[in-house]
Amino acid sequence: MQLKKNTKTFADIHCHALFGVDDGAKSVELMQEMIDKEYEEGVRYLCFTPHYHPGYYGHNEERSESAFSIAVEYCKEKYPNMQLSLANELHFGPEAISWIKEKACRTVAGTRFILVDFSMPEDEAVIVKSLSRLISTGHVPILAHAERYTALSIGAMKELRQNGVLIQSNTGSLFCSFGCRVKNKLKRMLALRIVDFLSTDAHNLGDRAPSFMKCYLYVAKKYGTEYADYICRDNAVERFFNLE
Repeated sequence: MQLKKNTKTFADIHCHALFGVDDGAKSVELMQEMIDKEYEEGVRYLCFTPHYHPGYYGHNEERSESAFSIAVEYCKEKYPNMQLSLANELHFGPEAISWIKEKACRTVAGTRFILVDFSMPEDEAVIVKSLSRLISTGHVPILAHAERYTALSIGAMKELRQNGVLIQSNTGSLFCSFGCRVKNKLKRMLALRIVDFLSTDAHNLGDRAPSFMKCYLYVAKKYGTEYADYICRDNAVERFFNLE
């Protein structure tokens, strides 16, 4: 399948390009270079999602706002057609619900949707129960990089989606960035159409660099252009961007 770069545009709702707030970009320069790479890859809708868990990253709310302001000014000058948003990737723990209620942890675009992750070896039962707790508060969980959880079965993911959870997967997972087991699991998920969003989950310009076009081309060829458009752009744009 042939497609020139930038003939398609994408929405990335999971990215750690903000500098100095988590394990992502460590400098303003690297943040700007990551934004450049996102734009080069065709991303025109970008949501920064710094990790949120005060126990691991401290209270990074003000640092996130400050870094986001710098990113906004950079894009105003260099990429005026790029829409930016600020949210968080919530690392679920005992106090997670209170962090959301107190608005310390940001939802996606101020909506009821919340990007949430767990430790990679977390038990399936714990993930399911925790997501149910979030749903009971009126929020809609987006399970981050769902293919990477060792214990989480595809059957459990299907049930979670039936109960209102949305599934986000990483573009890099399709190309063995996290191993062949993860790659094969994601392929099965795509074949079943249970992935709702593909995002970069970018942390740097090395092994976790922003990448979209290669993934889009693969999904479009294997699973259809309509589905590729939906999970790489349309679903996110409809829910989180151009909101009145």
